[in-house]
Amino acid sequence: MGIRGLSAAVRRYGIFGPLSGYTVVIDGPALVFQVLDGCMNQRPATNGFICQPSYPMLGRMVIGWLEELRRHNITVRKIYFDGYLPPSKWQVRRERLLRQSQLMKGLLTSHPHGSSQLPEDAFDTIKAEIALTQSFGHSSRFSWLPKPPFLVPAVIETLKSCHTWGPLVEVVSGEADMFCAEDVRRYGGVLLTSDSDLLITDLGPNGNVAFFTDVVEANQSDKSEGLVACKFSLNTINDTLGLNNVGGLPRVAFEIVRSRISFNEALKRARSRNDNTLESFEFQNFREEYFMKEYLPKDHPVQKMLSGLDPRISEIVIQTLLLDGNGTVPDASSRGPETLAMFLPVMIEVSPPPHFISFEACLKIMNYLASRLRFAVRQLAYSIMQTVAVHQSPVVIEYRLLEAFNSLTGRQIDVPGSEEALEQCHLLADTLKEITKRMARVDMQWLAFAIYQDVMWSTSEERLPLSASLISKLKSAPDDRGEHSWDIIHFTAQVHASLYSLRMAHQLFDVAVSLCPSLPPAVRELHGHLSALPAIADWPTVENMSQALAAAAEVNILSVITDILGIVEIEAPTHSSEANQSKKRKIRNGLLRSERDPKRPTSINPFAVLSHASLG
Repeated sequence: MGIRGLSAAVRRYGIFGPLSGYTVVIDGPALVFQVLDGCMNQRPATNGFICQPSYPMLGRMVIGWLEELRRHNITVRKIYFDGYLPPSKWQVRRERLLRQSQLMKGLLTSHPHGSSQLPEDAFDTIKAEIALTQSFGHSSRFSWLPKPPFLVPAVIETLKSCHTWGPLVEVVSGEADMFCAEDVRRYGGVLLTSDSDLLITDLGPNGNVAFFTDVVEANQSDKSEGLVACKFSLNTINDTLGLNNVGGLPRVAFEIVRSRISFNEALKRARSRNDNTLESFEFQNFREEYFMKEYLPKDHPVQKMLSGLDPRISEIVIQTLLLDGNGTVPDASSRGPETLAMFLPVMIEVSPPPHFISFEACLKIMNYLASRLRFAVRQLAYSIMQTVAVHQSPVVIEYRLLEAFNSLTGRQIDVPGSEEALEQCHLLADTLKEITKRMARVDMQWLAFAIYQDVMWSTSEERLPLSASLISKLKSAPDDRGEHSWDIIHFTAQVHASLYSLRMAHQLFDVAVSLCPSLPPAVRELHGHLSALPAIADWPTVENMSQALAAAAEVNILSVITDILGIVEIEAPTHSSEANQSKKRKIRNGLLRSERDPKRPTSINPFAVLSHASLG
């Protein structure tokens, strides 16, 4: 998180020296976001907000940067990623979520027609070199842009698929930076990060911290030095500033945070005060945040599975395993009343404020869908995961978008019982099998499932599916206007929400199947179907969604889906009110068709029971 002004104030006490020949431990999330910033600093000038490098490219850039370390004789010992953030960070996370939510609303206001497109070769000139993580002082230019929602898990997937770097990746049952610090404290070396908090963390007598922005190639006239960096030693800084007997640099940082004063004022206060600050609960609590905490026992069987999980999913797994008999997790008072909680990725999509009345009807009616039609898959996942827990919780709190600071609360999701969950396993597996059987093209099958959900939910509410509207528009007028419409942007968010929900189910099933060999056959069958899910880097994007929908139209995807659902085929939309009323009647009649046809089940919708219970 960082301590305001600390790194700049102690910069003079760092020592530039060689990294080549050293062993380093890497703060994974910090590296990923530093590489993103480096790529964004080199992007072409544009006012568009769909302007970030792709997940495959970002993965290549991270690997390329690591390869540069290896080329300069630097050994990477570990790359750590957060797998569980402590309850003390709960309020900060919700505040960040509020800022992201406000960014979403700002984009709708400032870009009412969507985002301009970037040239396909916009990022082609960026090289995976050490200079990519250096600071160019332009990061504030992008503060109005949301971060890619799946950035960290996408890069982890890329790293794990690499035989060189995969074995070094570790998703841990705590905070990555503190595991980095513990590693360096035990074994020595240099901790590479962008977090100034590590300056006040004990790294032992042989440990140093360096920032990604300070890693540079040595002077060209002296090739022997390879890469150099400004390295900081807490022991050296304490000795230099005469802080050893007054609490060290952590005491100075504490004064900065507590009193919101400058480094020099805090330094003076730490040196001159002869009070009981060092023994105070407040200071001890402050120091406690900079020690490694492992929330699961080292020998817990799930430990070896964490590195195969998305960090957000790792967190819900650990929370579930930590539940006590009262239905709470340790230190729950720091978080508020929640038991289990999930912070979902924030995607660029249409929010539901009522004043956006100028949008097309087919877009307005979809405003709420991205948050609503995914609950059932995740409910099923939460339920199966709890079968391996000692104690269970009847609800999970999901956080996505927030409207105001005084409403920093999530949405309560009821967790179904075991019998209901097993029924849904059967139905979801049957639906996936049916889609697979009817869609010969493998690249279309998961998009078909997302469209299936879109059609099912929209028609059940007598609304025109956004997928149908977009396919119709592409048939009549290909999207070549140099702009990504909000229709395409929002539908991409829907598809990603659908795929991410399935990803959650797959990974939570991974854990459940591993920890409980006696799970019912229905769970194992569905787990097998979900194992075919594509990696995040292979998901359709805003940039290629139009092409994906055009390909879907070629295989008559809407006809296939409406036939599976047992409703009449959806016609192309028109703008006349009479036609809209006619479509509503057809949709209503189409839904009743499956009830009248004795050859069809009342509903093969795998989420019918769960979804309605979760919308309150």
